[in-house]
Amino acid sequence: MKQYLQILLFGLLVFGGCEDEPDNFEVSKVPSTFTKKVLIEEFTGTWCGYCPYGASALQSLIDENEGNIIGVGVHYQDPLAINQGNFLDSLYINETFPSGMVDRVPYQDDVTIGSWIWNNIAQSQLSASTFCGLALKSVVNGNSATTEVHVAFNDSLFDGSISDYRLTVYLIEDGLLFDQRNYDNSETDSPYFGLGDPIANYEHNYVLREALSDPLGDQLSTLVLTSENERIKSYEVDISSYNKNKLSIVAFVNYVGLSSIEHEVMNVQKCDIDGFQDWD
Repeated sequence: MKQYLQILLFGLLVFGGCEDEPDNFEVSKVPSTFTKKVLIEEFTGTWCGYCPYGASALQSLIDENEGNIIGVGVHYQDPLAINQGNFLDSLYINETFPSGMVDRVPYQDDVTIGSWIWNNIAQSQLSASTFCGLALKSVVNGNSATTEVHVAFNDSLFDGSISDYRLTVYLIEDGLLFDQRNYDNSETDSPYFGLGDPIANYEHNYVLREALSDPLGDQLSTLVLTSENERIKSYEVDISSYNKNKLSIVAFVNYVGLSSIEHEVMNVQKCDIDGFQDWD
């Protein structure tokens, strides 16, 4: 009996202690350097028969780069589309599907580019140094989630006051099942041969569900500046219409230039909707 009670007590301590674990994490002191991570925003649609290739290319880059590439699926004119997708499609003059933006930097004067170019730009961006970083803490309480975003700069010349740097925050969701057009259903050398057109219950991941910030980001001047030279802002979102087990937060600092080809994502970070991501 004594042994049984000891085992039971151990189990209660373990499982009871883990239940609120995300709430107990605290953002550490701002480091002197930050890891450069890359954001890929993929333009896609359930009506687009070649878009599975874009989703596959995005997934491969995420898998091959150990968490340093973060993806967002921006849907257009389909059941998963939102106003932010329309805004981005228009602002960056997207003309093809699938296409994508890698840190929103241009390639031959185009910001929206084909998936065969993504890796080249991503590797160039990953090898560059960055002067800013982010840390995230997100907590679910019933049907709402509150995400605390920390932004810091390690160079006083880029403190956010002399140039237009902004914070953008997205809610994304995985595992959404919708029929997907497939133009290669009859192509025997295609990985999508014989899967049907449309592919029934195709799984869409990294889907942009809401922009919690302004469409082009919130001015850093609106964030609370602490004595540790970090800026903090909290965002609350109703998650009652989503599967909270499949939700994540993506936050990034983006520079806003005089035109769309001068914009650039400086760094990006991601965490689960009920999770934590410290500076790295």
